[in-house]
Amino acid sequence: MLYAGLLTAVFCLIFDSSRGDEINQLNDTITSKVSSDTRIFCNYSLSNSADNAYLFWYKQTPGSSPRYLLHRMNVSTDELRSDETEARFSSQLDTSQKMTSLSIVNTQLGDSAVYLCALSTTVLSLHYCLLQ
Repeated sequence: MLYAGLLTAVFCLIFDSSRGDEINQLNDTITSKVSSDTRIFCNYSLSNSADNAYLFWYKQTPGSSPRYLLHRMNVSTDELRSDETEARFSSQLDTSQKMTSLSIVNTQLGDSAVYLCALSTTVLSLHYCLLQ
């Protein structure tokens, strides 16, 4: 149930470990207060440490397809984003910890959604979660 002033988001992941590459969410659900900052985490592993990993973030609202927000590459500090992605959204990448995160500054009720992290070195398959 979503209460006024609170944001509830359920997080899913996209992965296929057929190559041994994986990406996993660290939390199933995060609740944030409106106007607060929110950070969502996923960790990843690569079967071949020489592989370049593209780590993507998507947002899916009820009744719609996932919408690309932004991504980073594990060998670059550049963040690439959709023209439609607000500046309040940014990603971080810690290659030593093999972790990526999505930050939402000044969280709004409209940010309530399923957020998906994806790793491009895998064959993508989607695992659905329900928004509470």
